[in-house]
Amino acid sequence: MDSLHADRPEEFYDCELADAPGWKVGGWPPWGRTDPYPRFCAVCDAQMVPLLTIASFEWDGGTHGWAPYEDQAAAFSAGHVAGQDPAQPTAVEVGSTDNLQLYVCPASPEHRHTDVIQ
Repeated sequence: MDSLHADRPEEFYDCELADAPGWKVGGWPPWGRTDPYPRFCAVCDAQMVPLLTIASFEWDGGTHGWAPYEDQAAAFSAGHVAGQDPAQPTAVEVGSTDNLQLYVCPASPEHRHTDVIQ
């Protein structure tokens, strides 16, 4: 751990190690404006599981550690050409730079999915 984060190891763990930002399939949903809470299938009441997270950015100002090595110089630079931010390689923006999380029923792929934007 670097000296910058020595006095706050929990924040360093949360921001730099525990929750990988960006697009992902499966795994754990990112925390947003609210704590994660279970979502249940409207058909069979099974607890739904994360299918896909579509993120506006692959990393943000507090998580440059997730930037690929090749992009770190650009990630730390002061400015970017409009539409060419290395943290947004897909150029997809959800809402006001949010994440779109899709959940599916583990009992049946035919049951309706649910989503949340945060």
